[in-house]
Amino acid sequence: MFSGGHTNNMDIKGRVNVPAPFRDVLRHQYGDARMMITLDIFDNCLRAYPLQEWEAFLEKLRQQPSTNRTVRRITRRVVGSAFECEPDKQGRVLLAPTLRDHASLQKTVHFSGHNNTFEIWSHELWQKETGQFDEPFDEGLLAELGI
Repeated sequence: MFSGGHTNNMDIKGRVNVPAPFRDVLRHQYGDARMMITLDIFDNCLRAYPLQEWEAFLEKLRQQPSTNRTVRRITRRVVGSAFECEPDKQGRVLLAPTLRDHASLQKTVHFSGHNNTFEIWSHELWQKETGQFDEPFDEGLLAELGI
């Protein structure tokens, strides 16, 4: 499971070091260091899927009617923007320019674990996003979750 947050610097070529705990999850839980990195559906960040989770995501899409407009939009946005990446010996992945542009990635990059995937954020956008934690949570949803 991917959890926690980590900040690393990206070099001018677009390479960034995937946090060691995340690489450990890929190797030990999934048995494969490769991942698919793509645009996030909701936010201006990237989402990284272990290959096994990516296949499960694709299977869910395949089960939906291709005539559904939302399915087509998700397929275009997420599947059409996905790149397979494998960390090099230093643990770095090369983020494609289109991905970097979408997420406004510059030098400082924040990784945020989300159970079976992780997000890759611009440090500045991450600060803005987490600044919203000051807003109250939906009490109905918290009760439904038993929190």
